[in-house]
Amino acid sequence: MPVHKRNRSGARFNERLVKRYEQWMVIQQYSVGTKYVYRQTLRLFVDFLKNKRVIDVGQTEVRKFLLHLAENGVSLISARRHLLALRRFYDFLNLGGLVSYVAPRFLVVRQKPVRTQPHLSEEEVQRLIAAGETPREEAALEFFYGSGCRLGEALRLRIGDLDLKARTARVTGKYDKTRIVLFTERAAEALRKYIGERKVGYVFKQEYPPRRGHLYINQGSWEGRWYNKEKGFRIRYLGRVRTMSREKARQAFDEVLKSVPPGRLVTDRPLTPMTLGKLVREVGYRAGLPRAHAHMLRRSFATHLHENGAELMAIQRLLGHVNIETTAKYANLSAFRLTDVFEKCHPFGKFHVKGSPSTAETIHA
Repeated sequence: MPVHKRNRSGARFNERLVKRYEQWMVIQQYSVGTKYVYRQTLRLFVDFLKNKRVIDVGQTEVRKFLLHLAENGVSLISARRHLLALRRFYDFLNLGGLVSYVAPRFLVVRQKPVRTQPHLSEEEVQRLIAAGETPREEAALEFFYGSGCRLGEALRLRIGDLDLKARTARVTGKYDKTRIVLFTERAAEALRKYIGERKVGYVFKQEYPPRRGHLYINQGSWEGRWYNKEKGFRIRYLGRVRTMSREKARQAFDEVLKSVPPGRLVTDRPLTPMTLGKLVREVGYRAGLPRAHAHMLRRSFATHLHENGAELMAIQRLLGHVNIETTAKYANLSAFRLTDVFEKCHPFGKFHVKGSPSTAETIHA
């Protein structure tokens, strides 16, 4: 067989295996984010291998791939994620009998030192919320800080999942796990103002501007096209291009749409993660807090509860964490709070009271 044909067959072979693995991820019910990350890794890996089949790869090729990523500026955290994705992929190949061992499991990328996750102070949160200008901005900021929900949980939240009187919401988190969260009275008031008369649909939904239809030229003529809920897509002839300017054609089309206002095919769609995340960042810039983002409000929620005496196990339930170690990372004590705990709990501290029952509770973290 000629070399170029063998090379092409190797590339096609890799593509078929990647597609089979994508099907396997669906069977395993991986989350959307996990499937996206793993696809990206496999695309980079297959492109790096070029014409070599993935089942012929050993530790050397995987090491070279990691070196290639590092030389192209990939961070340490991203490199670890790519290596994890390759381990899962080769586990799949090993399960199917295509490889005799899992080469990526013989390589290790060092773990980056864990840094203290940033959070906002109570004063900064107040300033951020005060910078909201629209009902949607106020509702989003109050709900994030008032409930500690994740970005994805807020996006999938429907009006029917809310109980504004009891101030509870049924949210769906990671791995499609459902839990009940609490939120503050301020968040409830902001949601009432934002939702208004709506009874169904997503809480944070897409807000579409009024449609004006589509004006275009077809074989020398101006034509207008729009969608009507009763009759579907409609087209109207407006005039010849030679005798009618675009401005006059637009005016004629607007007159047509007054009697048959255009509708939309789908109106009940949630905001995208990018849109809702951008909303928080824009308000943060407006408030002089350029580092603010949606997940930072979740960490601030946990930190402020802990600083005001909440137990970690209670915060764990509110956040929906499986491991309490994860909650401990979220509930960071501020430098001022650490000083206060030290002075109260150390036997020689300024504010230490011997035998105080609150000492053990204060130091427990």
